[in-house]
This record gives sequence, structure tokens and C-alpha cells, in this order.
Amino acid sequence: MVQLARHTVLRIALSVLSIMVVSTAVAEERGTLSLTWENDVFSGQDRHYTNGLRAAYVTAPVEPNRLETMFADDGAIVRRSFALGQQIYTPQDIFTPVPEEDDHPYAGYLFGEAAILTENDGRWDLFTVELGLIGPEALGEEAQNWVHKQLEFKQAEGWDNQLATEATLNFAYDWKGRPIAEGRIAGLEMEITPVAGGSAGTVTTNARGGAMFRVGPNLISNFGPARVRPSLTGSGHYTQGGQWYAFIGIEGRVVIRDTFVDGSLWNEGPSTEKEPLVGDVQAGFAFDIGRTQFSWTMVGRTKRYEAQDKLDAFGAFSMSVKL
Repeated sequence: MVQLARHTVLRIALSVLSIMVVSTAVAEERGTLSLTWENDVFSGQDRHYTNGLRAAYVTAPVEPNRLETMFADDGAIVRRSFALGQQIYTPQDIFTPVPEEDDHPYAGYLFGEAAILTENDGRWDLFTVELGLIGPEALGEEAQNWVHKQLEFKQAEGWDNQLATEATLNFAYDWKGRPIAEGRIAGLEMEITPVAGGSAGTVTTNARGGAMFRVGPNLISNFGPARVRPSLTGSGHYTQGGQWYAFIGIEGRVVIRDTFVDGSLWNEGPSTEKEPLVGDVQAGFAFDIGRTQFSWTMVGRTKRYEAQDKLDAFGAFSMSVKL
């Protein structure tokens, strides 16, 4: 079964690569390849949302097809985005073979994304469809214990209790508006940008909203670093020449469903009572070196389930390259 999953991932990767080549062939500007790693080891934790990986490619501007014109205003710049990723979730106690009934379930999630990104006079809209797989075939156990082995950490012992195999389908919409406040102090530009969105499907269903504050010497049109949803999502595309900026962001979510807490939609298995309101606070910085942008973010997240006794925190590193 693991071998089958690996072959499936390889086929998806090759398909995404072929689409990327076709998409960029008609564009004069450069596309953007982003690699993102999120992990709670940066905060000294090893629980709940413990690891996230995402590789994404955003094309240069493309001529919208008939479907894309339904999502784009007249005059909007249209880009396409394709991504592959994995997330790993664990209980608070990973060193017991049988987790407590009200603890967070084990879950691995392997997914692919296709998205349409539109930009019009500083406003940004992202429409995403996400296909994935939850369960042993998502290779969460193998990925976590391989990393633990390399770092000489103890192995997680309760993966026999993870969520069962389940195919997933999710849709997401993310919006970032034009700045609602701008200023300048000590030679640095500042802005506050509103954000909103929502997700619906078999993985997560929620509504969200928040804002991002940025400060830097040259705040050209960038929408924040690439992240792994449900975090405060960046576009994965950036405009070169910004040099650097620092940022603080907040986001609140009304959670209708979270499979990683509520448990499998189609199968019996572990679950716990979720918190209906979840908030993120994040802070970090991004800087350009040539055609490459690096970013670092620290995230604090409120409790996601009722029996959780502490807030969560994790770090996120992203590197984006203009190809």
C-alpha cells in the first residue's frame, strides 16, 4: 500500500510539472517556485499540527481561458498555481501506544492543489481546489519517524491509531484587499491590509478574516510569504525589488468542520470535541536576494479542541525563486 502511494505521488508530480511547462510557455514574465516548511520543533513542541511541507509553482501572467474569465474581473492579471503538500497531526502525548480518548487524533494528509490567482489594482483573489488523501497512504508515520530518527528523537508510538484511509475534496477562497491604512515613518513605509476567505469540503469547512501589517523601505505589491493552509495564506507570487519587509498578521476562523479533530467523515475512528473559534497570530520578515525571496514566520495558534491544555506555536520557513 505504501508503494502504491509513492507511485501515485510520483504520477501527480509529473502531471503538475507538465502543466507548469505548458502554462509558462506562453508567458514572458517569470513564474515563481516556492518551498515551504512548517514545524513545531522551532517552538520546542512536538504535538498537534507538527509538520507541514508544500511545494508550489505560480505561473507568470497567462491569457485567461473561458473558465478563468468567470473568476477574473476585466483587466485583472491572471496566474495559475499548482502545489503538492503534506501535513502531519499528532496527539499531545506521542510516546504512548494508545492515546487518550479526548486527545488529538494522529493523521497524515497528502494533497495536491490547483488554483487561479487574480490581481486587480492591488486586490488579490485566490480560488483553490484541493484533492488529497488522509490515512496511512499519506505517509505521515513514515515522514515523522524518519525525521525523528535523523534528529535522534524518540519515535512516535501511536500511529496504529491514526485516521483511516479517506479520499478528500476541498475548495477554498482567499481574498486580500487594498491597504486600508498607509503611512511612513523614519524612511519606512507601513500598511495594513484586510484579509478574508473560507473553505468547504471533506477536510475543513470554515470562514475566516483578519489583517496583515507590513513595514519596510519599499512595500511594492507583495501579498505575504507562501504558507500551508489554514494559516494566513500568501499568494506564492511576489514582485522583485522589495528588498525586505517585516510583518504581523492576525486571523480568526469560525470552524464548522476540521477532520483532523472531528475524525473521519466516512469511517469510525478517533475524534475529539473541537473548538468552534480558532485564532492565529503571526510575525516574521521576508527579504530578497537576487531572484530569490526568503521568509521566516513564527505562529501562535489558540486551542483547536476542548481537552487541549496549551496554545500551539510553530515556525515556518519559505523560499521562493523566480524561474
